[in-house]
Amino acid sequence: MLVTNGGEEALQMSDLPALAEVSLATLYRYFPSKQHLLFAIVEQHLESVLARTHPRAGASPSVRERAAGHLLRGFYVDQKLPMFGAVVRHLTSMADPYLAAQRERIGRLHYEIVLRAVGPMTPQQGEAMSVVIVAADAAVRHWMAGIMTPEEARFQILSVCRLLDLPAEHITADRELARESLSRATGPRPAGE
Repeated sequence: MLVTNGGEEALQMSDLPALAEVSLATLYRYFPSKQHLLFAIVEQHLESVLARTHPRAGASPSVRERAAGHLLRGFYVDQKLPMFGAVVRHLTSMADPYLAAQRERIGRLHYEIVLRAVGPMTPQQGEAMSVVIVAADAAVRHWMAGIMTPEEARFQILSVCRLLDLPAEHITADRELARESLSRATGPRPAGE
């Protein structure tokens, strides 16, 4: 509740022992910093969302439409609870290597939620989905920063979801082109990579 109403700044480690009925020393034993505690809160929230997530009954047969619908519903939640969304995005953009495992876990949970909500898709659509998620997240971050309007963020989310309609051979060709570009830039890669 503190995080959804007041954001990261509202959460003060010194206030939590009374709420949790533990000592400050005990709190710091499990959560060495406020960021560790916030990661734990967000991870628990995302795990509960993942457990409740299923493809919507009567959803469109189009992967693009199902993905757009899910991502737009997520943006709606960000609009209703901007402080929580800001905390999640701040945590996932922290460059601190000490928090890399937590950051990766949050990203993986988000990806799993989207995949589960969208439902069946081709392997190529699964590859394109990672691009869609990153671009949709960038649109929401720009909205949060005041760089774009909600309408523009929705437009960008809808537009990037069109990548999911690309023919499989185009996605495969783009993946191969990316590999070729990398090998030209870095030299030959060992077999098996």
